[in-house]
Parts: sequence; structure tokens; C-alpha cells
Amino acid sequence: MKKTNIKRIVIKVGSNLLIKDGEINKTYIIELSRKISNLYKRGIKVILISSGANAAGLNYLNLSRAKTLLQKQAICSIGQVQMMKIYENAFNFFGQKISQILLTKDDFTNRKRFLNLKNTLIGLNQLNILPIINENDSISTEEIMFGDNDMLSAMFSIGWNADGLMLMTSVDGVYNDEKKIMKEFKDESSILSMKKTSYGSGGINSKIDSAKLSSNSGIKTCICNGKKLENIDYFINNESCGTMFFPKKKIKNRKAWIIFLSKSKGRVFINSGAKEALEENKSLLSIGVIKVYGSFEKGDVVDIYDENEDKIGKGIINYSYIETVKIIGKKSSEFEKILGYYSYDELIHRDNIGIVK
Repeated sequence: MKKTNIKRIVIKVGSNLLIKDGEINKTYIIELSRKISNLYKRGIKVILISSGANAAGLNYLNLSRAKTLLQKQAICSIGQVQMMKIYENAFNFFGQKISQILLTKDDFTNRKRFLNLKNTLIGLNQLNILPIINENDSISTEEIMFGDNDMLSAMFSIGWNADGLMLMTSVDGVYNDEKKIMKEFKDESSILSMKKTSYGSGGINSKIDSAKLSSNSGIKTCICNGKKLENIDYFINNESCGTMFFPKKKIKNRKAWIIFLSKSKGRVFINSGAKEALEENKSLLSIGVIKVYGSFEKGDVVDIYDENEDKIGKGIINYSYIETVKIIGKKSSEFEKILGYYSYDELIHRDNIGIVK
């Protein structure tokens, strides 16, 4: 058995792998469960992100489709129960206990909820429980209408600080204009256009965007054929499978959250001297700020722009919008006189700044 540098991996399985002839493909799920259970036995932690709730709900109710958005929400709720029954039975064959977590984007962008999610994962890890993740379709209409589990997989990989992400689909990878698989993704100029699949809500573009997001945060990612479950072994053992997205560097978990997951509440524009300081991994001082926009409070995330109005980073700000407006261009020694109190020297501390370019 080969050694691997992957200790944490997120595996996303799309609806077209889980559904066969209009029904849940239980044989596939059993084989997938066997593969993942074997990884756990090797000490490799896995999070499974599974689609299929809508299809499972339709199948359970003997319906071909939902007629309204309200029905789709209800059907997804019903389908989640059916999927978890099947997964529980499948993983029980191999002695692996499971749990379910349903998420929305707010669970990542809200720092407090994000930390609560991480604590839940720590507890599950201590108990050696496999989490199975899905979007909370029954309450999150935006995800139903526009999203799929590809972006959720990327966001979860970043939040969990995973080493690898596998976006498993029904094709061998990303095809170029010559209809050949791209072994390594470098740019989008030669991609062969692909349509959405019948059960899933996203096509290849969704997977590429998600793979780029995770790899940019330092996570090795691939888009590969999930019908060939041996691809899991290839990926774990650093062998080629599908289309690979190789990371340039690993970003610290806190800064990855700031850059890729957090929701900005305002904009801060800085001068050239402050920009140079940030590029040298220094804090942002109010004396280097030109102007601010937004409605933010202390502890919120703001976007940071240079004098040319190019976005250069994001950060957690130490003062509210009202306070920041008053101390723009001022030294920290003047804060107490201006505000009537003094809290921080830095407007944004260097540990709370993520540079995006």
C-alpha cells in the first residue's frame, strides 16, 4: 500500500452517479461505501458530499418532477431521509458509522456559524464518524434555483482545511476542443462546452469554478469519472485521474476563510504606501486609508482596494464604519482624542488580512 500525503479528503458524488434508470443505484452506493470505509481504516478522514435528494424524493413518491418550488423543497426534504437510510445500511456493511449535516452558504460566510460547524466536525472526528453533507434544499431557495453541490464542496474543503477534493461526475474529466481529456487544468481557453446533466443542477462550468476555488486556496483537486471508483485510490496515491487542478501554495485556514468564504460588509481604499505595507505582510493602519464605504461593525469583513480601485485583499476590521470615517488618515496616537477611547493601533491586523492578488 502506497504512502500518501492526503490525510483529509472531500469526495463529492453527483446525482447522475447515484441514480440509475430512475432509481437509487444501491450497488454503486455500497461500493462507494466500501472504498470510503477502507480509507478510514487507513487513517484518512473523509467527508462525503452527496447529491440525490431530489431524485430520491421523486422516486419515493413515484413522481416524474416537482410542479412548484414549494413541492421541490418538500421533495428534497423527503429525499434526504431516503438517501440517509440507504447510506446507513451501506456503511453498516463495513462497520462505519455516519452522520448527516445540511448546510447553506450562510453557514460558511457567518464566522460564528462557521466555527460552530468546525467544532461539530472536530467532535465527529473524535468519534470516528463519517459526515455526509448536502445543501439544505428544504429551506434554501437560492441553492435550489441556482446552485448545486460543486460550490458547496469547494467551500467545505476550504473550511475543513482538506488536503484533497474529488468532484466525481459521469465523465472522465474536462474535455478540450479536440475532445481529449485535459490531464492538468491550466486555463479555460480550450474547454469543450458541456451541457447540464439530467439529474444534477450544474454542468462542467460549475465544477471548473469550484475546482479553481479550492485549488487556489491550496487544495489538490480533480474532476474525474466517479463510475470508476478506483480513481479514489489513484488520487490518494498521487496518481493521475481525470483532470487535475494543482495548488500553488497552502493558505492558512483563517486567511482562507477571509479570502474565499467570508461575506464583505464594506470597502476600504488605501494609498500606495499602505499597499506596499500589506504586500510585506504588515498591518493596515488608518493613516494609509483614503476612503471607506459600507455599513460594517467591528469584527466584520471588508474588501481592500488600492488607489486604482483594484481589489487587493480582504480583512477583519477593528473599528465600525462610523469610527473608521473619523480616523481616516490619522495616527493611532490621535484615536483617543478623536473617538473618546482607544482600542487598537491597527485598523486591520496583519493576521486578519488575506491578499487576493
